[in-house]
Amino acid sequence: MMRVSSWVLFLYLVISSQSVLETALSFHVPARKEQCFYEDVKKGDEVEIDFQVIDGGDLDIDFSAYDGDLKRIAINRREQYGSHRFEVAKDGTYKVCFSNKFSKMTSKTVFMDVYVDNGVYEEDKTAALDASLQIGIGNLNKQVDGIKSQLFKIQVQLQLSKAQRNKDQKIQNNNKVRVDRWSMVQCAFMVTMATVQVYLLKQLFKEDKQAKRASKI
Repeated sequence: MMRVSSWVLFLYLVISSQSVLETALSFHVPARKEQCFYEDVKKGDEVEIDFQVIDGGDLDIDFSAYDGDLKRIAINRREQYGSHRFEVAKDGTYKVCFSNKFSKMTSKTVFMDVYVDNGVYEEDKTAALDASLQIGIGNLNKQVDGIKSQLFKIQVQLQLSKAQRNKDQKIQNNNKVRVDRWSMVQCAFMVTMATVQVYLLKQLFKEDKQAKRASKI
């Protein structure tokens, strides 16, 4: 069971089958802060962790993973996304941390997908079934697990694609606002310059007329 402190959760999906546990979530990491997550795993489990920064600043984050002895087994420095897969050497509580301590003002939104495969499949306990049928059910369970895993990964990719589109749309809107503001500044500058030029020309003609009148007198 993952234990999470002081983070905002807006997506939490768990697909649990006989051998696979998958979790996808999104959370905020405030500026100058670090968020850590914990997972109890057993020897032989295969763990896969994928993450991507979907909003905030330069879309980068520090990532680190530790085994049950707090030995660091994976690290990323100021990366937008990353993927790590490893096999658990012994029972324990593994920890993954996302650090935004290098950012002084901007918080980050991170999407994380955790996949744990313990490789254990329930055996059929019905005595009436022969060995071949038991093997067939075991293979079917594996296939079902594989299908569930693929469907979950597709769902995660769809969420990532949606987040990427939202990010691109946000960037596009920000750029449009900047272009519009810059265009308004340029137009105001041109109008001001034109007004000043007209004023100067009027002043020149006025001074020229006054000079001609003075010469006639």
